[in-house]
Amino acid sequence: MTEKEEEKVRMVMMEKIHELKKEVEDLKELTKPLGLDSAIGRISRMDYINNKSINESQLRKCEAKLKALHNWSAKLGTTEFGKCSRCGNEININRLLFMPESTLCIHCASRP
Repeated sequence: MTEKEEEKVRMVMMEKIHELKKEVEDLKELTKPLGLDSAIGRISRMDYINNKSINESQLRKCEAKLKALHNWSAKLGTTEFGKCSRCGNEININRLLFMPESTLCIHCASRP
């Protein structure tokens, strides 16, 4: 991977980290418990609980992706960056630009 390509991936990665941090903040707000003294009806409370479960699931996914991005960004500038963790081949630049948290090349990612 050239320095120019690595810089491009770095920028995409930093932008993605910023977006995910914002999304995590928003989801944490949405998953706060509903107070028992809240004056809403039974159906609305059930809807809130259902939406809270969905938001909690999304929050876990975002936090996992954020952790993966931080771990991968720590390897920027090393010989490991941009290499498939399974086969050692270089990960296509377009894949890294689309999914900067990718640690597998497309070939290895498509295998079980």
